[in-house]
Amino acid sequence: MDSDSRPGRQTSADWRADLLAGITLGPSTAPAVNRSGWPDYDGRPALRWGVGLIAGVPTVAAVWDFAVHGGSFGEADAAGFAAAAAAAVTSRRPLVSFLRSGGTRLQEGVAGLVGLPRAALALAALDAAGVGHIAIADQPTTGGVWVTIGSRCDVRCAVAGATVGFSGPRVVAATTGAPPPAGSHTAASALAGGLVDAALAPDAVADWLRRALIALTPPGPIEPATRAPTPPPVPMARPARAGVPAGFERVAARSGWEQVTAARTGERPDGVAVLCALLPDGVDLVGPDPLVGARIGALHGGGGMRAVVVAVGARRGSAPGPAGYRLLARAAQLAGKLGVGLVTLVDTPGAAGGAPAEAAGIAAAIGDAMAAVLACPCPTVSVVLGEGGSGGALAAAVTDIVAMTADSYFTALSPEGTATTLRIPIEQAADRAGLRPTDLYRLGFADRLLPATGADQVAQAATGLLAELAWQDPVQRRRRRQQRWSTELRDSL
Repeated sequence: MDSDSRPGRQTSADWRADLLAGITLGPSTAPAVNRSGWPDYDGRPALRWGVGLIAGVPTVAAVWDFAVHGGSFGEADAAGFAAAAAAAVTSRRPLVSFLRSGGTRLQEGVAGLVGLPRAALALAALDAAGVGHIAIADQPTTGGVWVTIGSRCDVRCAVAGATVGFSGPRVVAATTGAPPPAGSHTAASALAGGLVDAALAPDAVADWLRRALIALTPPGPIEPATRAPTPPPVPMARPARAGVPAGFERVAARSGWEQVTAARTGERPDGVAVLCALLPDGVDLVGPDPLVGARIGALHGGGGMRAVVVAVGARRGSAPGPAGYRLLARAAQLAGKLGVGLVTLVDTPGAAGGAPAEAAGIAAAIGDAMAAVLACPCPTVSVVLGEGGSGGALAAAVTDIVAMTADSYFTALSPEGTATTLRIPIEQAADRAGLRPTDLYRLGFADRLLPATGADQVAQAATGLLAELAWQDPVQRRRRRQQRWSTELRDSL
């Protein structure tokens, strides 16, 4: 057992009782063999699992008991966890891990340690099956259980006051010669670092878990391929490429610089507003970069459709860093795993530059995010809300459908960067860039132009586009996406 695995500020078991009232926990697995001959070691597992309802949602729950060897994870616990994950795969129910663990069962030595890859393989099977996994990191959650289970689930929450981290504070002090700084290895620091998606008081966990379970659970047992036949929604009419689409006459009359100015100063919603309008009852996916926001849940007005929505950036003028693009990649991969739509909201003049971003690997992070969006097997839609600058914006826009609002633009580099590179005035750089929505529609970069201005209107349009894609043959849709992003645009404006 991890030497920091003592009760300390352990939260009361009572807060979990109501959540688990609908779960029937099975008996513990057989005790582990005492291979090391540890004195008086009984090998009891700290983990039990069962099936039932949490917040009315059919669920598989794996529950750690800190009173048993500090909740440490050994051979028997690995067997129980693998069984729980297998039950989740078979039943198509999400798995919820209620963690209270000091780490690996040290009394078992390496025999206990190798339970961790067994858990990792069980979760890989869960991922391959497209079944969701939620973890609640309680006091404490450290060591191998945090590494293998807590930090790798789809959506994760930490209980306020809990110790959360790779090594417990006492282990850090013993191995480094100095204790960690105050505030480190806590639920709050884990949230600040983007390691968990929420840090909540015990009495707030139930509502968060309800929303998370709804977000990760299909709306019904009938798969889309076998659902009752319903006429697909009428596709949005594509205006002719020649001429100016209705509602965009004023855009066509602007200069390029006027369009950039409108994107930067006009009255329009930002990414957070549209994200919340799309998924008002969803749960957030959190990273350490506040300039990228993400959420998963049921689309408002989407008839039960679920989606992952990512705002790149979350606020006007946002220049996301590497951590923001890692969140975009995580979100795209989660959408693909769960088989739900992906909507990206683009509003950034470009990714962060400068020495800190370079040292943190901004180029690789953008490249990985772009690859994840391109590879997402599910329907994907991007909406350019305002600014769209360079590869930092394009990473989020390589989707099945690209839509642009009236006060948006997209360009290979910001007008300021272009002006510096080419040694021309900023206004001239913008005017020559062909960055207006009407320009980009004629070139074939933008598929739809949205005259809508409010957050609810944009959200409704994005939902409609995702619904349109959901009725297309998935093989053909993915083939069209690959072809679209592997061929050149139209010859000229």
